[in-house]
Amino acid sequence: MRCTPIFSIAAFILFALAEKPLAQVSVEERLAEGQPPIVLAHRTAVFSDHPENTLAWLEAGIERGIDMLHVNPQRTADGQYILMHDQTLNRTTDVESVYPIGAPDGPTREQRAGQDYVGDYTLEEIRKLQVINAADGSVHPVPTLSEAIELVDGRALLLLGLKAYEVESLAATLEQHDTENLQFFELYYSGTNQSKLRELAEATGVSVAVTLFRSTDYLADLEGIYDQLGSLLWTVSTDMQRTTPEFLMRADELGIHLIISGRRSGEDFELVEDANTEPWQALLDMGYSVATARPDEVLNLLGR
Repeated sequence: MRCTPIFSIAAFILFALAEKPLAQVSVEERLAEGQPPIVLAHRTAVFSDHPENTLAWLEAGIERGIDMLHVNPQRTADGQYILMHDQTLNRTTDVESVYPIGAPDGPTREQRAGQDYVGDYTLEEIRKLQVINAADGSVHPVPTLSEAIELVDGRALLLLGLKAYEVESLAATLEQHDTENLQFFELYYSGTNQSKLRELAEATGVSVAVTLFRSTDYLADLEGIYDQLGSLLWTVSTDMQRTTPEFLMRADELGIHLIISGRRSGEDFELVEDANTEPWQALLDMGYSVATARPDEVLNLLGR
């Protein structure tokens, strides 16, 4: 057997580090066969009480070692993108005190049935708002998608849960960044048309993840979404309880990476309410990646 000198191995490692820091990750690399399970933090995950879709939340998740972080881009009136889960600004920001009547150029809040929609405000107007942390009353700026991508900077994977967007403007925003660590994410309802999502993925080269939302037949819905997206579809999120051997086999044949969601199917509840680690531990022992609102506890189970 040919032996490689130790100094040669060390030199190779140093060279690799110089080329690309170990902290830099891409979706393709992280989903490769043989890689450990991914822990995906759902947007509702709590890190030091930082609110969802803020830069502080992202930084705290990275510092904890979360593999993938879930955020939500929303399009503003002038075609820019901010992070905000809701299509409205009322739940998480001080919009009602900053703009007592509503959007400066209309429509008014009264005309919008008491709501302030992201799409009614320009980026400049939204910059005057603060995200209010319900836990401790602290405030945070509303970040842009570009600011979030630049902050993460390849230190984790970023799952872009698509809300209100248009292909051309979102593609133009992403053209300004390295997108190797990004993945698009949408809820897939049985029978829905995914041509817009396909167009966006083709325009940007960013792969797609979906959750088979409210599905009564995982296998049929997997075939339906794959027929529309083909090789652009890399990841599917499901509840473990409703999977079948046929579904798991087909996902493997298609090269689909499965992420098991514990938010809807009970693993998170068991972990938090009953201090029962067995449901999550069983999935981790089988090598599944997981989506959770309790990523810190799941990382502890992995010894990380």
